[in-house]
Amino acid sequence: MSMSFKVSGSLLLLCASMVAGASDDRSFERTVAAQPHGVVDISNVAGSIEVSGWDRQEVSVRAELESGVENVEVGSEGGRITIKVVLPHSSSHGEARLHVQIPKDSELDVSAVSADIQVRGVLGVQRLSAVSGDVTAEIAAADVEAKTVSGEVRIKGHDQPARLHLSSVSGDLRLEHGAGDLEAGTVSGTMVVSLDSARSVRAHSTSGDLRFEGKLTRGATFEASSVSGDLNVRASADGGYAYEASSFSGDISDCFDVKPERSGEYAPGHRLQGSRGEGAGHMHLKTMSGDIQLCDRN
Repeated sequence: MSMSFKVSGSLLLLCASMVAGASDDRSFERTVAAQPHGVVDISNVAGSIEVSGWDRQEVSVRAELESGVENVEVGSEGGRITIKVVLPHSSSHGEARLHVQIPKDSELDVSAVSADIQVRGVLGVQRLSAVSGDVTAEIAAADVEAKTVSGEVRIKGHDQPARLHLSSVSGDLRLEHGAGDLEAGTVSGTMVVSLDSARSVRAHSTSGDLRFEGKLTRGATFEASSVSGDLNVRASADGGYAYEASSFSGDISDCFDVKPERSGEYAPGHRLQGSRGEGAGHMHLKTMSGDIQLCDRN
C-alpha cells in the first residue's frame, strides 16, 4: 500500500508541475492607431513573426509568449510604431510568436535572430532581416530588401516593377513572378529566379547554382557570376541582347547553335559571344569552374 501511495503522489506532483509549466505561457494583445503611410518596426529574438496588411488605420498585435519572455513593448511616436519582444537581461531564451496586422500601405521593417518572418498583403517598402530564420514575403510595386544568414529567402511578386535586394549566405533564395530591378547574392545557397519583366539583373554566388527564367525589357542589362556554381539562364528580351559568357574551366552551351571558343591561343578557359535579335540589351555571364547554359527562349 505504501508503495502505491508513493507512486500516486509522484504522479500528482508531475501533473502539478506540467500544469504550472503550461500556465507560464501567456498571451498578449494590443491595438494602436496608425497614420497613413506610416512605418512599422518589429523585432523578435526567437519564435516567429507573421505580418499581414489590412484596410484599417491601426496596428493590431497578438502574441503567444513563453515563460522566458519578459514582455512585448509597443510604442508610437510620430508616424512610427515599434513592436519589440523583450527578454530578461539574464536570459537569452524564450520564444514569442507574433501576429501583427498593419495598414497595407505601411512601410515595414522587421528584424529577427532565430525567428521566421512571413509577410503578406503589405504594399509599402519592406526591409526584412533574419539571422537563422526563413524570410517569406509577398511583394508589390515597392522596394524590398530581404536577407538572412542561414535561412531561406522566398519572395513572391505579382509582376509589379520594384527594386529588389535579396541575399542569403548558406540558405537558398527563390523569387517568383518578380519584375523591375534585381540584385541578389548567395554564398553557398541555390538561387531560383523567375522575372516576368526585368530592367536589370545582377546576381552573384560563390558556390551555389543560379537558375533564371524570365523576360527582359528592351535595353535591359543582365550580369551573373559564380566561382564554382553553375549558371542556367533562359531569358528572352524585347530587341534581343548582345551576350558574352566565359568560364575558366567549366563548359559553356547554348540553344542557338553557337560554339564557344577558347579565350586565347595559350590561355585556359572558353568564351561565347554574339548577339540575339537587335542586340539592344546586354548579357554577361562568368564563372571560374562552373558550367554555363544560355538560351533566349523560356
